[in-house]
Amino acid sequence: MMHQLNAKVVKIIGTKYPRLRTMIRNHPYTKIVGMSVVKCLLEEMQMKIEAISDDLLEEMLDKGIALYHENEEEIRSIPVIEHKRRVLCDGLRQFAEEHLESAAG
Repeated sequence: MMHQLNAKVVKIIGTKYPRLRTMIRNHPYTKIVGMSVVKCLLEEMQMKIEAISDDLLEEMLDKGIALYHENEEEIRSIPVIEHKRRVLCDGLRQFAEEHLESAAG
């Protein structure tokens, strides 16, 4: 199931940014942003894979890429990739909670 979610993330990024397709698995959008989104939803928010809609995933990737560019210098200065993902996860979590509240209400 986790592989399906990762595949969706790669597909969304590849569709939005076709020039990245040749290096998509090693690009920061996938390695840092994509995995931040997945880990935030699954580990931080304890969501089930079946409950994650494509719309939520796409919006979180857009927000994650925007956050990545806002904090790019800070993220690049961090040597450990897991710590880089945590920098993004806080903003992504808040965004996901707002999205879920607006979808429920």
